[in-house]
Amino acid sequence: MDKIRYFFRGTPDGYVFPVGSVEHWLIIAIILLGIELITRHRYKLRDPKYTKEFKIAMIIMLSLQQIVLYLWYGFSGYFSIQESLPLYNCRVAIILTIFAFITNKDFFKNICCYWGIVGAILALAFPVVDPFQFPHYTMVSFFGGHILMLWSAIYFLVVEKHYINKRSLVSILLFTNIYHVLIYVFDKITNSNYCYLVNPPFSIGFIDRLSQFFYTATAINVFNVTIFLFYYVCKVIYNHYSEKGKIESLI
Repeated sequence: MDKIRYFFRGTPDGYVFPVGSVEHWLIIAIILLGIELITRHRYKLRDPKYTKEFKIAMIIMLSLQQIVLYLWYGFSGYFSIQESLPLYNCRVAIILTIFAFITNKDFFKNICCYWGIVGAILALAFPVVDPFQFPHYTMVSFFGGHILMLWSAIYFLVVEKHYINKRSLVSILLFTNIYHVLIYVFDKITNSNYCYLVNPPFSIGFIDRLSQFFYTATAINVFNVTIFLFYYVCKVIYNHYSEKGKIESLI
């Protein structure tokens, strides 16, 4: 019981995750292994039996990750409007990834693929975790949620053959920018920093010296550029394989 209480403790200890550490590289290796397995077994995963099992497993794991996280916020005493709401891009993307598996709607799949891949790569490359040293649930939730979301996006792309096109790019950019403007207004009203639109997640040299307007514009446009780069990479891959008549070997 004491170990469970410690795992869900609500008193932070000022922990900062060591980027580039052995633990960090081990996590990255696990991520890449999962991507490799999904890609290698994509034909098998298209079998209705395995498709159903994969979707159910993802729905359960992602749902539990979210439910337990917000229960912990509610009962640990760590909850705050400034940090604990599901307003970060990746938190929204995880919730909509669950909807993508349940409803099979393209919009939710697009959010998972664009926001999920872009957001997960950035979050997992430069982790900004809650200040609790492992073992703690927030550490499991942060890495588990982002990894499962990234694997889900890879599943949609290579198993279900969800196609990234210009129409999806335009709709995602429109949705993203409207969302970020609304979140920025919320941040200023509540003194929050969701989506890191008010301040960077950590010190970044000259960016720290930018005015609020230029910093926020930069943060929004960095996300826009990464979304466009993801679209461009997908198009290059599609074109490369289609020219060789090998598009099926990719998807």
